[in-house]
Amino acid sequence: MKKILLKYRHGFLLIFPLLLVIFSYGEADTRFSYDLSRFFEKTDHSKEEAVIVSYLTQNESPKISQRKKKELARAIVRFSQKLQLPDGTLLGEYPPIPSLFLLAWAKTRTDLQPKKEKGYGILALSEIFVREFELSSGAKINRDYDIQLDSIQLKMVLLKLKEYLSQGKTVKAAYQKLYENNIDPNEWEILISHYKKMYEYVISENKP
Repeated sequence: MKKILLKYRHGFLLIFPLLLVIFSYGEADTRFSYDLSRFFEKTDHSKEEAVIVSYLTQNESPKISQRKKKELARAIVRFSQKLQLPDGTLLGEYPPIPSLFLLAWAKTRTDLQPKKEKGYGILALSEIFVREFELSSGAKINRDYDIQLDSIQLKMVLLKLKEYLSQGKTVKAAYQKLYENNIDPNEWEILISHYKKMYEYVISENKP
């Protein structure tokens, strides 16, 4: 047996490069437009933040300052790491990228500019939602400061969204439940439209 192994030892050494080639070919065959995981490396979020800032600069430049763009991108990317959507979820015909989903969410609710008449902050949270959150969490939320911060808003809605998803609701149903009566009839369709534009922007600007 030992003689056989020695005789074919060079053949065994060739197996490993061959396996690498096979696996590399399988990865290369994956359509980039349906898999951004290679672009948004999970160990380094700075590139993801830069892409969001780039999108905002090219598409939303008159509305927000550069500093605000960076702060918003940082908050969105940070909290998107805590969002895991159900397997098989599609947003339009595209798979969900959590950070782009949250950006499309903010774009849909307030066009990235808080409007007091619609609700609190960039996600336009209703007073009823805030009160119910206070009751369920035991926390007191300052309406003039706390609720206006993007990071606090994102944390609040993600906690509720994950709660609804754990009950078996779809992403669309969970989103609609979160806003209940404080939502436009075609709001989800508008959100999907924004998401598709953002997703396609990332694809067109960052092909390998």
